[in-house]
Amino acid sequence: MKKAAVIGFPVKHSWSPIIHNYWIKEHGIFGEYEKIEVHPSDLKSLIITKKKQGFSGLNITIPHKEKATEICDELSESARVLQAVNLIIFKNNIIYGDNTDGDGFVESFKKDFPDINLSSLRIGILGAGGAAKSIALSLSKENPNKISIFNRNIERAEKLIEKVNLPAAEPFYIDDINLKKFSIDLLINATPVGMAGMTDINFINFKNIKGIKFFADIVYNPENTESMILARSQNIKTMGGLGMLLYQAIPSFESFFGVRPEVSNGLKQHILEHIGRVK
Repeated sequence: MKKAAVIGFPVKHSWSPIIHNYWIKEHGIFGEYEKIEVHPSDLKSLIITKKKQGFSGLNITIPHKEKATEICDELSESARVLQAVNLIIFKNNIIYGDNTDGDGFVESFKKDFPDINLSSLRIGILGAGGAAKSIALSLSKENPNKISIFNRNIERAEKLIEKVNLPAAEPFYIDDINLKKFSIDLLINATPVGMAGMTDINFINFKNIKGIKFFADIVYNPENTESMILARSQNIKTMGGLGMLLYQAIPSFESFFGVRPEVSNGLKQHILEHIGRVK
């Protein structure tokens, strides 16, 4: 039996088992995917134990993404640049770390807006944490017109730009998005603001942003954040975080179980039905 898991602290919030076990059943695979809560002090021993137990690999969620890089024998280029992993693969007796978050966002955007060329867009990213870094790195490969990073701590925005090597990017305080005039085509919320239990009313004044056509939110619970609803009321096209969650999971599943799955309406419906039952 092929085995894999997502590990975090806490991890009960993770939807990864819903996704992977749906694909396991869909493809008739003899396998299982579970979630394991592990304290940061036990992270290394847990990863090594799962390797010895014959697991195919692990997904890594907060707060372990940075620490897990130190345990890996090899890192992908994106994981090396970001110094964060969300995927560990056990292969040829080594621990290989990768980061698929940013590519998941880009793939989701391309699927939702297939006629839009990212290279023509002026992009704003709210936040400078792990998600923002991975998204910025993947977007940089698309050669966008411009990237602006907005964060409460402008030094973190500056460090992100330096780390990801975004020569045409500019750092701003996050409050500037509502205090100054900007020309942005695609605005991305890469912060937790808007997730279930956290209000985001008046988080963004879209009327202050010239030329905005798209708003993307990495928050996937709720499916429609208050900012998304506000954006749509002003004829701005929106994208929620569920697509990013699903598309970043594809390379993980393929690595774990040897089959490349697809993001289907059936999977999305399964997730919505499941979370409706467990609320």
